[in-house]
Amino acid sequence: MSKTIKILILEDVPLDVELMERELKRENISFISRRVETEEEYINKLKEFQPDVILADHSLPYFDGISAMNIAQSMAPDTPFIFVSGQMGEEFAVEMLKKGATDYVLKHNLSKLGHAVKRAIKEADEYIGKKTAQERLAQSEKKYKALFDLSPYYVLVLDPNGIILDINKHLEEDSGLSRDEFIGKDIKLIIKDFINNSTVNEDLINRFLDGDEFEPIEIEIEREGKIYFMEVHHAPIFMDGEVFAIQVIARDITQRKNAEKALIEGKERLYNANIYLETIINASPFAIVDLYPDGRVKSLWNPAAENIFGWSKDEILGKQPPFINEKNTEKYHQIMERVLSGESKSDIELECARKDDKPIYTMMATAPLPDLNGNIQGIMATFADISDMVAAENQIRASLEEKEVLLREIHHRVKNNLQIISSLISLQAGYIKEQETIRMFQESKHRIRSMALIHEKLYQSKDLAYIHFGEYLKSLVEMFLKFYSEKSSDVKVSLNCADVNLEIDIAISLGLIVNELLSNCLKHAFPGAREGEVIISLSKDNGNCLLTVADNGVGIPESVDIKNTESLGLQIVQTLTLQLSGTLEHKNKGGTEFTISFPLGS
Repeated sequence: MSKTIKILILEDVPLDVELMERELKRENISFISRRVETEEEYINKLKEFQPDVILADHSLPYFDGISAMNIAQSMAPDTPFIFVSGQMGEEFAVEMLKKGATDYVLKHNLSKLGHAVKRAIKEADEYIGKKTAQERLAQSEKKYKALFDLSPYYVLVLDPNGIILDINKHLEEDSGLSRDEFIGKDIKLIIKDFINNSTVNEDLINRFLDGDEFEPIEIEIEREGKIYFMEVHHAPIFMDGEVFAIQVIARDITQRKNAEKALIEGKERLYNANIYLETIINASPFAIVDLYPDGRVKSLWNPAAENIFGWSKDEILGKQPPFINEKNTEKYHQIMERVLSGESKSDIELECARKDDKPIYTMMATAPLPDLNGNIQGIMATFADISDMVAAENQIRASLEEKEVLLREIHHRVKNNLQIISSLISLQAGYIKEQETIRMFQESKHRIRSMALIHEKLYQSKDLAYIHFGEYLKSLVEMFLKFYSEKSSDVKVSLNCADVNLEIDIAISLGLIVNELLSNCLKHAFPGAREGEVIISLSKDNGNCLLTVADNGVGIPESVDIKNTESLGLQIVQTLTLQLSGTLEHKNKGGTEFTISFPLGS
């Protein structure tokens, strides 16, 4: 025995210990020993010395071998225990062997001790090895069972006849059947409840049972109105060269199959979209071009581009666009720089040149082309041929300019004719002696001049359709203060006008209204040298226009009914207010206030 063993000797006679050690050395056993006599010493040495074998006398003064054996079985159950005694009968020895003793040797026959120790050590090593193997096997089985039950796949174990021996928890939970409903059942009967008949055939199941090797197969399962797909593998388990069990593993590949289907459908949609897009591009009346960041034509140059600019696709790909006029080169590059910074541009008029050097006018739109990471990899540009439209616009513009000149001339002549009429009225008034008739002529002249002023403002304006009424009122007030110069130092006229533009018909009617109301203020509100103020306000309110003429003069007498007055001026005011689809309000407190409201859309 090559290794040194540790021997714990329970003996109260030192001479007997020497005899035992001599016999062990005679058998060439390498050992170290410790002798104990009491229970306390025995227990301590079991803990500290941890012997490989225990030699114990049957009877000691303060302890006994049977108690020692029981303690060893509790504290060191794998340590061999050999009785060495001189008073041990055969029946007692057999009883001790049944209770766990390894062997027994009589003191008068110590020559057998060496052999007994060697055999005990050998059996202990074999037992420990077997125990370790069993523990490892149990641990391996435990791990296998854990993997078996925790597997995310469905696992069945069959015997060679197709009888189900075991299933894992995943299959039990998802199948809706208990483990007991599987165990002991024929796989052929169970599987048909789950798999479409079209996929079940005897050959397939027999191949399972025969242990044939074959590629994984896909099985379609229909449950509760839903379709599932399974990928099935099998592995035969051999013992002594024979198949004693078959492990079948199935995994749910429904998600993968759906993803594959979605991928195929996505490719089809992408293909159809590309065909659809290509058809649109080729049929488009606009030139469609894609450009590299440096401005070269990349890959897209549709038939409309060839028709509009004259260059074929082969002539243009990989080159700078040759259709940009020299005078527009800087403008074109500025547009490209802004697009490369992330902007999209549209409705850009750009004069270009055809291959035959003829000028062509285009409407350009551009947008950046990002890659999957959002980085700009190029520019998409479209060009619409607007040459005919530009020519038509130029023709219309020339015609409009011509008509505008004529319209200004008409307004100018109307204004001059009205001034001639006003001058004729003044000449006619010079031959009249009655003051009332002269006053009536003078009022008519004022009305004519207020209308002439409208035409004067129009032909001086940029917009011949509308007149800025605030500017008109300012000129009208200045004209009135010249007519009534004797009041200009006593009466202040204030304007508070919003930015209101009126059509000519409305402006003429409203100008005549202001003419009558302001004339009445200057003639009647401030008799003699009375001082005061007239305020003219113009504003917009919810789609209506409000005109207010107010003074702080003596006011209109209470006896005067303005709705039934004989005053021509107030009759004109009421008539023109009705023409404007408006309303007239009058206040006579602290002076006189007239407010006319009418819709701006009238």
